[in-house]
Amino acid sequence: MDEASRIPYRAADLTAGRILVLAAHPDDETLGAGGTISLNRGVEALRIWIATDGTSQEGVPPGEEAAYGLLRREEARRAAAALGAPEPRFAGFPDRGLARIPRELDAALSTLIDDFEPQLVLCPSPVEIHPDHRALAEALFSRVASSRPADADHDRYRLLRVAFYEISHPLLPNQLVDVASEAAAKKNALGAYASQQGVRDYAGAIEGLNAYRRMTLSGAGPVEAFRVVPYAELASVSLESFRRSIGPTAASAVRAGPVPVSLMIRTRNRPALLQEALDSVRDQTARPRQVVVINDGGAALPDLGRFREAFELVVEELSPGVGRSAAANRGVARATEELVAFLDDDDLLAPDHFDRLHRAYREGPSPVVYSDAVTAVYSPGESGWKLRHRGLQYSLDFDADYLLLANYIPLHTLLMPRSLYLAAGGFDEQFDLSEDWDFLIRLSFQTVFRHVRAVTCEYRVFEEESDHVAAGAAAFQEAREKIYARYSSRRTDAAIARAFDRMRSQVAFWYERDWRTQGELVFLREGQVRWERASHEARELRVRNVEIETDRARLRAENELVHARLADVFAVNERYDGELSKAHMELGRLESILDQIYASRTWKLHLLLERLRGRR
Repeated sequence: MDEASRIPYRAADLTAGRILVLAAHPDDETLGAGGTISLNRGVEALRIWIATDGTSQEGVPPGEEAAYGLLRREEARRAAAALGAPEPRFAGFPDRGLARIPRELDAALSTLIDDFEPQLVLCPSPVEIHPDHRALAEALFSRVASSRPADADHDRYRLLRVAFYEISHPLLPNQLVDVASEAAAKKNALGAYASQQGVRDYAGAIEGLNAYRRMTLSGAGPVEAFRVVPYAELASVSLESFRRSIGPTAASAVRAGPVPVSLMIRTRNRPALLQEALDSVRDQTARPRQVVVINDGGAALPDLGRFREAFELVVEELSPGVGRSAAANRGVARATEELVAFLDDDDLLAPDHFDRLHRAYREGPSPVVYSDAVTAVYSPGESGWKLRHRGLQYSLDFDADYLLLANYIPLHTLLMPRSLYLAAGGFDEQFDLSEDWDFLIRLSFQTVFRHVRAVTCEYRVFEEESDHVAAGAAAFQEAREKIYARYSSRRTDAAIARAFDRMRSQVAFWYERDWRTQGELVFLREGQVRWERASHEARELRVRNVEIETDRARLRAENELVHARLADVFAVNERYDGELSKAHMELGRLESILDQIYASRTWKLHLLLERLRGRR
């Protein structure tokens, strides 16, 4: 992979009609994106929103916090004016306290986005060191990523772009903005924050970072770096996976400690995939205390010793195999922790999977929680499996009636108490396909589930890989018929009607969304035609401009030649003028001599003699 595929080697504009700039403290917006803000001062709408009161800066004397906060607000107003931006809005949340108020911060961002309807949001990145920077980035990430197509406000988010910027910790950018033309404006804006400069040379530090960002670009002057991501990308990746993908950070190394979870992994003859699955477990920010690997009649497992330092590893060898359901029940029988979870050997967990689910479980009230999973389709390539498609397929809020008709909850997205698993009867060993669906239906009779709208798993599909995929059609139909027959008494007319109404509303929703999308597509196509026409005209203008510049250069050269010839002529003329002046002077001298001769007696006597001789 070459350098240009890792970091931009060209600058690009970062703009939109409506731009929302988020900052944790007064000065973050100027430090991280001041040049870009200044470049966009003429857009349709620009709003700067500062989350905290900025009162916890070091060196503030006790009792003067409120006055210091007012000072920083006034500095923020002056800085915005220097950038040509409207006066900032201030939320007034406690400085260094954003991580403690996630609900309030989420509600504020939701209201802000609903009110302003931005097309582009600038925000500190989640790899920042300062806790307020991270908390604001995480709140925005979750707010945007958790939006789903059926939500009434989804149109606020589906076309939204988020540009994360850097302040105190570099990120891996995918867009660089040349702000050399705005260097003076940014410097003036930074100068407005005199209170901060008195504490530390933040302006000097950011000037160094902006100068460093010029490394891959030609020219000179400061450059601002961003990680720009659309909604579709945010909605299909976990926060921690995204954080790790955009740069090294001390925040990613922080672990929440082990959680009281026993994780069951069923496996059979897929040693490489099993080790990838275990790697994803070991890489958790909150690791399960126990992992139970159940080898269901497969070949001997590879050496798994390297995982024993990360968690208690229990290996259950079943020979001969007993089937998927019985293998899962055997695993739970070996479980010793309060909570249980499952993972197939060909699937993966995002690094924050257990952290997110365990926090949701602790928050309650539902004892069963589940997250979202993306489906990743792999096809054979020259050097192994190649990712062909990745999309958010599993993300529906809990509906017990709908669960009687279809399974929309992948098993590895689930976390539940071991006691509840046992109370529901575990897996029915009569099923070796759709056993998870049957179990989830029985589990739903015990309690409602809480849906965590966050991608924390990857459901992997390997094309052209055999058995269970090829055997699925007839076997799946048979399993579904058994489940329908088993729970027929639970499917009341009212429940079926509700499920049908839900599916009909979904169809209507997608028809409407398709209609809107078609309209947007027509608009984009028309825009592309206009852009191509304008681009063609621009190319013609550039060609004509080149011709004009060529003619101008030719005329300039000819003009310089004429001027050179004129200079020669002027020099010759000056020489002639000098010689003529000398001739006039000589002629005057001679005329003076003649006048003297004509006035002399000798000349008069000469004239008399000439007349006497008859010559005159």
